Amino acid sequence: MRKFLTTWKVAGASLLLTFMQGCATMPAAPSFTSCPAHKPALEVTDKFMSTFNSKNAASWAETFDFPSIRIASGRTVVLNSAADLEGSFDRLEATGWDHSAWASRRVVQCGPTKAHMLTTFVRYRKDGSELSRFDSLYVIEQRNGKWGITARSSFAP
Repeated sequence: MRKFLTTWKVAGASLLLTFMQGCATMPAAPSFTSCPAHKPALEVTDKFMSTFNSKNAASWAETFDFPSIRIASGRTVVLNSAADLEGSFDRLEATGWDHSAWASRRVVQCGPTKAHMLTTFVRYRKDGSELSRFDSLYVIEQRNGKWGITARSSFAP
C-alpha cells in the first residue's frame, strides 16, 4: 500500500508540474487596442458614465443603440427609447446613490463594428464612500453610422 501511495504522490506532483509549466508558456490575453471598435467603445462608455451621472435621461439615451437590452437581477429588459430610462435615477437615489465611476474596463472581443467589454463599476454615496461594486459585460456596436450600447449584463440589482 505504501508503494502505491508513493507512486500516486509522484504522479500527482509530476502532473501538477506539467500543468504549471504549460500555464507559464500560455500566451498573454490578446490586446485589442488596434481594433477599429476599441476606441469608439471606450468613448461611448466614457460618455455613458458622464451622462448617467448628469441624471439627465435624454443625454444618457444618446449613448444607447435602441433597442438596447439590460440583463440584471434575473430579468431581461428591452429599452426602446429614452422614455424607458426615466425613473432610473430616482430608484438609485433611494438606495443612497449619488454617482458612479468605472473601476475597470477591458475590451475582450472586438471587430470592425462591435466590441465586447468587461467592466466593473462602482456606485458612490454623496460623501464619496463606496455604496456597491458590480462586474458587467457591455456590447457596443456601430449601427447606421452611430456607436452605441446594444446590451448590458451585470450583477447589479
